[in-house]
Amino acid sequence: MTPMAQAPIDQIGRPEAGSLDRPQAAILLIGNELLSGKIRDENGWFLTQVCRRRGVAVREIAVVPDELDAIGEALWRMLHAAPLLFTSGGVGPTHDDVTMEAIARATGRPIVRDPEMEALLRKHYAERSTEAALRMADVPQGTLLRALPGWPIMRLDLAAGEQLGGRALAHDARIYILPGIPALLRAKVDALEDLPGELPQIREWALVVLHTRLEESALAGPLDAVVAEFEEVEIGSYPRWDADADGRLRVRVKVTFEAGTHARALAARDALAARLDPTDLLERDPE
Repeated sequence: MTPMAQAPIDQIGRPEAGSLDRPQAAILLIGNELLSGKIRDENGWFLTQVCRRRGVAVREIAVVPDELDAIGEALWRMLHAAPLLFTSGGVGPTHDDVTMEAIARATGRPIVRDPEMEALLRKHYAERSTEAALRMADVPQGTLLRALPGWPIMRLDLAAGEQLGGRALAHDARIYILPGIPALLRAKVDALEDLPGELPQIREWALVVLHTRLEESALAGPLDAVVAEFEEVEIGSYPRWDADADGRLRVRVKVTFEAGTHARALAARDALAARLDPTDLLERDPE
């Protein structure tokens, strides 16, 4: 299929003015099995790690059932907010695999049978080919097959101005339609990362850490001052309680500083350290 006009991939998912200067993404996990607890999600965590490594901010992770309306409504919301979207699950040949139809409905595209995908399926299944298996070649019109030769990754590009959920997209957008089986999803994302220009370029996104024995209530004041001084640095505070040798609970707080340069993240960490009593600082997290 012929790709539509599209912005360079490094401009897909660019943040709005005033936010941190990072491409932005969202992750849509699809499957009743995730919501019932029958299967523990691995794909959301893996995709966040890929995005972190590439300097992409994940704005939302949502889990929805295998229902057309639920998938479509989540898709609209997430694409308007974060124009690079990864979906996981619902792309097989069985009755509960409705992701392709849901994406087609949500984006106003018909479902078509991709001849290249059909040929791959017929080759793979050979004499075991069935109509159920060939349904995996039915995709939203405009879907691109990436990482060929081999089993492809499906990508759907949307142009700024297209209508999604009654609103026009303010930006170009891209959907990667991935399987729910973790090993398959990881293999496909690895293949995407090997394609030059397919995903946003890896950019520096540094993280440094400070550990303290202070409770968050005592840490809040100094931390607020640093947050106000370093607006472009993402700062997080994460407490944990451990038992000491006498069985008493002791708090340890890990504070993280993330920024587009290591120097700026380090400066924020040092600014907080300077506001604390040195005896309240810990050299490292014991784990």
